[in-house]
Amino acid sequence: MKNLKIFPKMFIQIFSVLGIIIILVHSLVFFIFPKTYLETRKEEIYNKANEISANMNGKEIKYIEQTLEFYSKGSEIKAFIKDKNSNNEIQIEDNVNVNLESDNNSLIIEEREIELNTGKKIYLQFISTADMQQDAKDLSFKFLPYSLLISLLFSVVVSLMYAKSIKNNIQEIKSVTDKMMKLDKNVYLKVDSKNEVGQLKEQINDLYFTLLSSIDDLEFKNKEILKLEKLKYDFLKGASHELKTPLASLKIILENMKYNIGKYKDRDVYINECIDIVDGLTQNISQILSVSSLEHLKNDEELLSINDILAGVLKKYEVLTNQKNLKINNSISNEKIYIGKTALKIILSNLISNAIKYTDDYGTINIGVDKEWFYIENSCENKKSVDADKLSEVKFDLNKENSNGLGLYIVSNLLNNYKIKYRVLQNEVCFVFKIELSV
Repeated sequence: MKNLKIFPKMFIQIFSVLGIIIILVHSLVFFIFPKTYLETRKEEIYNKANEISANMNGKEIKYIEQTLEFYSKGSEIKAFIKDKNSNNEIQIEDNVNVNLESDNNSLIIEEREIELNTGKKIYLQFISTADMQQDAKDLSFKFLPYSLLISLLFSVVVSLMYAKSIKNNIQEIKSVTDKMMKLDKNVYLKVDSKNEVGQLKEQINDLYFTLLSSIDDLEFKNKEILKLEKLKYDFLKGASHELKTPLASLKIILENMKYNIGKYKDRDVYINECIDIVDGLTQNISQILSVSSLEHLKNDEELLSINDILAGVLKKYEVLTNQKNLKINNSISNEKIYIGKTALKIILSNLISNAIKYTDDYGTINIGVDKEWFYIENSCENKKSVDADKLSEVKFDLNKENSNGLGLYIVSNLLNNYKIKYRVLQNEVCFVFKIELSV
């Protein structure tokens, strides 16, 4: 039974239950029927005795005898005129239908007193004999086989329908879950009822959609992790170029100075150049170290005054500004931005550093606010192009004209970290970096 499939198993179980109920009901009918049949016969004889007695009242004795004899021949109820000398006995005539070999005979007698036309009173006896068990069997076998057959056929139909309904639901669930195992995003179970089967289907759908959502989320996170790993690889690769190139230059200059080769005999000039190279290396190392701490700059936002931070940054680069004879126009007053304090210092420091680096001597750097956008604008006659969409991509090259630079990479990542919008604009005259101020 355990190895049967669900359809034959459900059919057998349901049919067995219905079959047992049907057999019990028919058995009860078979055993209770004799008592009911006896009561019915008693009531029938009682009514017939009343009817015939009423019709015989006031008739001649001969007429009554002929009528009772005629009635007895055509009916299971026998009618007689009671013998005067048998007060304590019942006379059984030959025409009384009784099975003397049966142990289940029932004798029903009704007596009625009537008056003849002569005024004499006589008693009429109405007798019925019945073998209750045999009669019940005979009657039962007339309709119980048909009733039992119809009931069993009905049980078969009901069992088939019910078992098929359950099998179809389970088959549908199995078929759909097979497709779900293949992660088909368009498949789902149709819920057409609110019973337990419908609730099960709905729960499977919810579970599957939750699983798909989790898979999509994992795929997105995996892509982000791969992108981050590639970004780290590119960053380290590019950063190594940023460090190796000036180190190589520094080594060449120092070796030439050591052996007094050519123009490098003028050591005072090239010592200053070596110091500049070291300063550049120091700045690059500082930027690389700041990138390693970007992921820690989270949940530290506050409303900061831009000018307070900017003043310190401008003072830091005052010497470089004077060396290149740059003019800085700062029109910032009380504008504020919602960001981390350390992050704002790094952003402003890198933007000012880039602006000073790429502005020609005697150039101009403008700092201000234009319609909720903070901007730093520097004049540039060199036509170096920067793609705003690629600022978050590390692009280094030994040829500095084709390098995006480490500073802008740090700025774009910090702004993305705090979900702050920015824009980069460039034309033939100037380069502008804008940051949205709206909170």
